[in-house]
Amino acid sequence: MDGHRENDLSGPRRGKIAELAGAYAAALLSADEIAADIAIREAMDAGLTTAEIDEELIAPALWLVGKLWERGKISVAEEHLATEISLRVLALQREAQRVAESRGSHRILLATPLGELHVVALRMVSNLLRGGGYDVLMLGADVPPHALGFAARHHEVEVICLSSTMPGQAGRVLNSVDEVRRQWPSAAFVIGGQALSFESQARAQVRVCARVSEALDAVDAMVKGADVN
Repeated sequence: MDGHRENDLSGPRRGKIAELAGAYAAALLSADEIAADIAIREAMDAGLTTAEIDEELIAPALWLVGKLWERGKISVAEEHLATEISLRVLALQREAQRVAESRGSHRILLATPLGELHVVALRMVSNLLRGGGYDVLMLGADVPPHALGFAARHHEVEVICLSSTMPGQAGRVLNSVDEVRRQWPSAAFVIGGQALSFESQARAQVRVCARVSEALDAVDAMVKGADVN
């Protein structure tokens, strides 16, 4: 079994774990809580399990801190600070994983409306939502309203993200929203791009994003609103 585990941690993965372990240990020794948190979040983004993070990053770093204290290389205050930082980081890690796991039960559909062929921003949003833990379905570009509505109903999605970068396309965006609501009334919408209007922003269960970086928070808000209702 030990040999199997060693094989699992070989090559690039082993190198990445060693890099993150070094970064985490350095953060503790410099009493840098932000750097420690970043190292753990990078480990989570790299796909390390909770057990791997605990056993390969946090435990070895604390062992090193303990050894340095025993040898008189660091003070007891520094050893206590490293322990407290690790406890706070562990709490943040558990909360981040809890949020990611809860997001995984929510399905999000991404598309551009009929006539819109630009999908770069939509791909960025897809990566952001997947990284956040959501179950993401990408329909891609130029999706007719009836096809969007059918997909929303068939896959029972909770939120639909629409992107339209071409000015003057607000009508098509709203047509898509109306058709989805005809077929699947419970869907909420997050809309981004230039094809926005005061009318679209005023509609219920529609949230407008000016930037890709706002998409995760916007989807979170719509999902929480649906959960409350």
